[in-house]
Formats: sequence, C-alpha cells, structure tokens
Amino acid sequence: MNICKILPSLGVALLLGACADLSPSFVVGPDQTAAKAVRPAGDPFQQALFQGYKKNADSEYIQGNYRTADRYYLKAIAASGGAPVVMEETAYWTKPSGLRDKGLYGADLQTAVDMRANLAPWIEATKHSDPQAAAAQQLKFDCWIEQMSEQQYSQAAECTPTKQMAAAAIVPAPQAAVVAPCVQNPDGYNENGTLCKVSVVNFGFDRYDLLRPGQNSVGNQSAAEQSASLDQIVRQAKTIKPARIDVVGRTDAAGPDAYNYGLSDCRAQSVIAALKARGLPANVETRVVPMGKTDLIVPTRDGVREPQNRVVMVAYQTNSNAPLAAQPDAAPKQDVFGCGTSARHPFPIIK
Repeated sequence: MNICKILPSLGVALLLGACADLSPSFVVGPDQTAAKAVRPAGDPFQQALFQGYKKNADSEYIQGNYRTADRYYLKAIAASGGAPVVMEETAYWTKPSGLRDKGLYGADLQTAVDMRANLAPWIEATKHSDPQAAAAQQLKFDCWIEQMSEQQYSQAAECTPTKQMAAAAIVPAPQAAVVAPCVQNPDGYNENGTLCKVSVVNFGFDRYDLLRPGQNSVGNQSAAEQSASLDQIVRQAKTIKPARIDVVGRTDAAGPDAYNYGLSDCRAQSVIAALKARGLPANVETRVVPMGKTDLIVPTRDGVREPQNRVVMVAYQTNSNAPLAAQPDAAPKQDVFGCGTSARHPFPIIK
C-alpha cells in the first residue's frame, strides 16, 4: 500500500517528509477551489476540455493522487479562460515522481511518443469541426499516459484513445466552398479552413425526440438553441455544399450496449428528419453513424448518466465515398430498440 494514498486519514504533517506527493492542503487546495469556481469561457473545444479535466481531477483527488489532480485542475483552469491546453508531453512521464514510482521507458515510451505524434495533428485539425470528439481523445490520451507511467496496464487500456478516431482521415475544406473570415462567411469555413461555428444537438435521457418550443432544456441546450443548431447545419450545408453529411449519434453510458445502439441510431435519424424538414438540399447524402455508448465525449464509468454524452454531431464530407467520420458501434444481432419499426420505442413521459 502506498502511504501517500491514505494521507487524508492520517496526520499530514507527520507523513509529509516520507511522501514525494504533497498533501491536498499544500498543492491541490487553491487550484481545486479555483477550478470549481470558474465558468468556461473558451470555444467549444476548450469548454469540453474544461469539463473533462475537472472531472478527471476530481477522480484523481478522491484516489489520493494529489499531484496529478493538481495538474488536471490547472489544465481545467487554463481551458476555462481560453488558453491553449495541449496533450501531455511524454518527457514529463519518463521519470518517477510522487506516486509515479516507475515512469515511462523502453517500448512503453516509444508507444507513447508514436501515439502522441499520430493523435496531436488529428486533434488540431478536428477541434473546430468536432470539438467534443477532439477533446475526448485528448482527455483519453492524458489518462492513458498517466496509467502507463505507473505500469497500470489494465487501467490504461480503459482510456486508450480510440484508434479509429486517431487514424481517421482529416477532411479538408471543400475547394468549392467560400473560405473567408467568419464575419463575412459565418456559415462556412474561415481563412484557416475550419468551420466558423460547430453545431451540436443535445437530447434528454432515454429520448430521441427533439424539443418543442417551450419545453424544458436538455443538457446545456434550450429548445430555441436546439432549433438554432439545426438551422445552422442547414445553412452550412447550403454554403459548403458537401457531397455527404455524416450524422453521428451518441448516448451516455447508462443502459445495455444493444439498447444504446438503437437509441443513438434514432437520435441521428431524428436530426436528419429535422434537417430535411428545414430545407436540407436534396442532393446532399446523409449517413447515420450510431455510436451507442462507445467513444464517450466525456469519459465516464459504465452506467453513469452524463448529459454531454447524449448528443448528435455532424461532419461534412467532400466525397460521398469518403470513410465515415467516426467508427460506428457494432450493430446488435437483435434490434432491441425498434427504431422506425412497428415496435418503435415509445417516448418516456416528460414530467
């Protein structure tokens, strides 16, 4: 047993000299308080990082990993203010420090170097078009490298960045699209070739119907904001003129895999129907990508209800034969959800 992990239940001052990791009152306290007090003000990518790092810091704090918790709290604070927050550098984890009594070396170090080199460009290229997914991959990498440095391989496997996401093709702005400053071109790409605005559609727990005017909000999205997101996607499609739109549906980690596959499929189908009703050009192909509860936007344990994971996102493809923007979950052998069938899943009653 590592004595540093039981500091809260023992005399901190007496044990401090025997532990390389400092107590929360000396390291984590002010940063933890600051992280809990701030409100994210950055772009959607930084907001997602803020939420993820704060949650991961809380988890590390509970486990007694105070130095790592403090590191994550500092990242959350930086992200909340709009400052650039990058993936963990491999060099930091190569030497023993505090609870990390092993460090990365040999094949583990090379794996970390290669993974970071592969993932970092993808995150940079994707953080504007799909900020939630990009943030999720960065958070997974930071979790993974920490566990690898402690040679906790089973825990590391649980937060390994999704290989399909890391290796996904980077889709550039279509050549025919108008590329200009966002003030002039709010529904297209900016001069850097990234979307001026990313729109997502949130859903309520166990629901795949869209909000009607006056209904309660879901997650951080009101009925008006949800409608505005759908309108924004249609305007972008008319401006960008993609050959295909990949509509990626997700659920939180509550419920069985087969059920969540159907729920994520229904959510994506609901968005497609709404886009067509709003005037999505008929020549734009749509593709449903049901993710179920795989590749969570905000990493959680299985069974956890997390509103930010109940979401649908879109990706614009210049080629109708391009690879999907994300690797869908494996379809269950039996459709236990019944989306679009005579046994269609009934909407739960909103109370």
